Amino acid sequence: MSKKVAKMLVAVMMVATVALTVGCAQQAPEMQPETTTEVKAEENADAVTGASAEEYEVTDLEWSAQPQLGIIKGDYYKEEERFRQGHLGIFEVVKNGDEIVKVEFNENTRPNYYNRFYQDVPKRLSEYNFSMGKAKGAAWIQSVVLVEKQMLEEQRITGDFDVVSGASNSIYQAMVPLAEKVEPLLAQPSKQKFYGIAEELGGGLTGQLKVIVEDGKIISCRYDEIFADDPADIEEDKLKGFYRQSKYESVMYNEPSRIGFNVQMDALNEKVVETQNLLDLTDLPAIEATGDYGKSGYTERNTAWDNYLVLAEKLLAEKLLAEMEADKVLY
Repeated sequence: MSKKVAKMLVAVMMVATVALTVGCAQQAPEMQPETTTEVKAEENADAVTGASAEEYEVTDLEWSAQPQLGIIKGDYYKEEERFRQGHLGIFEVVKNGDEIVKVEFNENTRPNYYNRFYQDVPKRLSEYNFSMGKAKGAAWIQSVVLVEKQMLEEQRITGDFDVVSGASNSIYQAMVPLAEKVEPLLAQPSKQKFYGIAEELGGGLTGQLKVIVEDGKIISCRYDEIFADDPADIEEDKLKGFYRQSKYESVMYNEPSRIGFNVQMDALNEKVVETQNLLDLTDLPAIEATGDYGKSGYTERNTAWDNYLVLAEKLLAEKLLAEMEADKVLY
């Protein structure tokens, strides 16, 4: 065998070895041994492909991400606490007179999460449910909405509840313990009042605005837009992959106005709290098309601002603000 042929054979063998090594590395996650513990299974659920919205798969798991439409008002109660290495559980209750009218639980992953993609990410309306559901056969939110429904129907927030197998860690470790802290508070009116409105915007979007008032002052103003439960109900093809998620909580949603949706809505909250004016958008990000991309970048007007103003003007200003004044929570 000539030296030239020998060198060629060595090169071919090296290429084959590299290809085999890369192939094994790509398959490694699927070859990892399974575990029966829920915590480990939840961690294995964090395998994110980073696929675009156009490449989505429709899950066969059932849950609804939609808020209750219309106006919800009442005394507002909230408890939050970090548990299991730093995950943040947030439990909220709204009570109107003697009736519990809203129960909502959410959870943020811990800021030092081993998977950077999911560090400090809210689980309720983000991609987390889909990756967890694909890996475990049950999504985090399934048990949450099931327990919330029972709490509302049975008008109690403590005791035993039915859960979805494989999606119960957060229920037992955070939701139920936080509910037990809130339960004794329900006997007395809260200093904080909740005024919320949700309305279908068309195109497969639902707008939701939540306002919290304390001592006659707005202390929180949160707006979000939630995509439909079914991709078929979402008008724009590029957005169908965000079904059952919201613009604020989604990690992969690309905001066309070129500034993060969450950043814009956080700025709205800060401004309303500062000015006590629900309708003033002055100096907020992406309220107009502006800038030279080559020099300083640019933004487009976010359509969410117009949707927000519709809710704030049509529903908040005409109904909720009048109710706030009647309730003597605004001076």
